[in-house]
Amino acid sequence: MYLQSVSQNPPVSQPEKPVYSIPEDVFQQSIGHYERNQFARLLSRHFGAQAANQALAQFQIGTSSRWPGACVFWYIDEKNRKRGGQIKLFDDNWHTVKYVNAAGKKCSKTDWVHTSLAYRLAQKNQPYPAWLTAYIEQKEFSPCLFGLPQLVTVPKGKPVALVEAPKTAVICSLYFDQFVWLAVGALSYLNAERLAPLVGRSITAFPDAALLGKDSNYGKAYLNWSRKAEQLRKAEVDHPAFQIDVSNFLEERVTDLGRQEGIDFADCLLADWQGYPPDWDKPIEPNAIPSLQITTLEKYLNYDRT
Repeated sequence: MYLQSVSQNPPVSQPEKPVYSIPEDVFQQSIGHYERNQFARLLSRHFGAQAANQALAQFQIGTSSRWPGACVFWYIDEKNRKRGGQIKLFDDNWHTVKYVNAAGKKCSKTDWVHTSLAYRLAQKNQPYPAWLTAYIEQKEFSPCLFGLPQLVTVPKGKPVALVEAPKTAVICSLYFDQFVWLAVGALSYLNAERLAPLVGRSITAFPDAALLGKDSNYGKAYLNWSRKAEQLRKAEVDHPAFQIDVSNFLEERVTDLGRQEGIDFADCLLADWQGYPPDWDKPIEPNAIPSLQITTLEKYLNYDRT
């Protein structure tokens, strides 16, 4: 009787893992201020003010005082929690600004909202707020895709395009709006945990260019994501099957120099574009949703740029 009662006990459920995020007021303080945001200026210069404003709002891009001109790429999950904020400073050629530190090491002007805030408080000899202490201790600063809030307003059947960097997702969205453009954040971040909100959606991944893999005519990044995509297409114990393919767009076009520099899809597009028509800055009708579709991907691939 005792054994029977034990066997009928329901399994003990595991406690839900706590989620740490950045407070809404910190996020809201960063939104806007685009007159001193270099990334916002680059978007406006290249695509026009209307398209730039559309993209800045669509991806909820912030402005940081970490460096003059810096922007914030916010990683916001499917429940609208601000899981991380990456700070970047770009030069006039859309590249991350580099500098040499006191130790003679070459570094990029890339930081995170939480580390920047912690540094400022330490400089002022002020205590951390409770949320910042807990956030730093959990050591998981961008566990979701960049651009996820877009999924709330787009049809389930609209295909998703995945790239590595937030900058690339923003720029590509202005060229090809037949996709929902998202970024994983780093080459190694293409995994089932981050892709979970995309279950049931058609996904195309566009890896950056990279040096050739061993005994291969394809770059290491393409080979890496192709292997991961093959695994993701198979249902596993810890995740369902994903509908994901990897594009060889850059692999078919990149030069040896491009591989050495690790160019991405956005770099390729920006190199081809020579400016925007003045009528893009004309006022739009009240309550209209601004839209910019320069071309379709199919037309771009077949366009003679010689």
